[in-house]
Amino acid sequence: MHSEARILSLLQYAGAKRGIRHQDYLEKNNIVQKKQGEIDEMEKVKDATQSLCIGSVLIATVTFGAAFAMPGGYRADDHTNGGTPTLAGRYGFDAFTLANGLAFICSTMATISLMSSGSRIRHPRSRIEHLHIAYYLMSVSVTSLVAAFALATYTILAPLAHKTAIGLCILSSLILLYQNWELASNNIAMVAPLCRRNGIVWTFGVSVLFIVANVLIQLWPIIVVFSLATINYHSRKVEPLVQPPTPLT
Repeated sequence: MHSEARILSLLQYAGAKRGIRHQDYLEKNNIVQKKQGEIDEMEKVKDATQSLCIGSVLIATVTFGAAFAMPGGYRADDHTNGGTPTLAGRYGFDAFTLANGLAFICSTMATISLMSSGSRIRHPRSRIEHLHIAYYLMSVSVTSLVAAFALATYTILAPLAHKTAIGLCILSSLILLYQNWELASNNIAMVAPLCRRNGIVWTFGVSVLFIVANVLIQLWPIIVVFSLATINYHSRKVEPLVQPPTPLT
């Protein structure tokens, strides 16, 4: 998320020459700069922890409530399976349950990591590492929450309004696009300088690999949810139909 750090990493990857460092100036002011840098870094960690903690707790609360307020409601108590969800056994419902559970688990783990990053008794390096872990877990929980919303909406509306259900699923994907638009725009801006340095063929190959890697990193929760739901759907035992009684002759 830091543009200057990303520019430096791309320059190093492209084999750019490094500038001349004023070693005497750095040695003279190294102690003061290091202390001030650590103070500024911990202030950034503190601010980021507070803002992320609100989101992680909110997602955990929403997904915890969705686990008991299932879409479609529950069967009546006088039913054979009274108290169970009415849509249980459908592919979309199974995928929704897995996505909602993954969002709850990741948001809860992010909250635990944020508690560690906000603790002053921990080493500064440990606090920064926990903050990075929490940020990634939050990204996964947001992706899973969007998938859960789309799956629940599709499962409920598809039997009666299939086009509306498809439209809501497509609109839900805008959240994922907005979540990664800054990273995508920065990567697009880096393509032209890399082409001038290393050629179009090399840059095109690296860009394709980078895009595929980012897609897999961002969308692996959805891939896992659909894979597990498919395995569960095909491995479910199909109960034989009840044969009508033979009439007496």
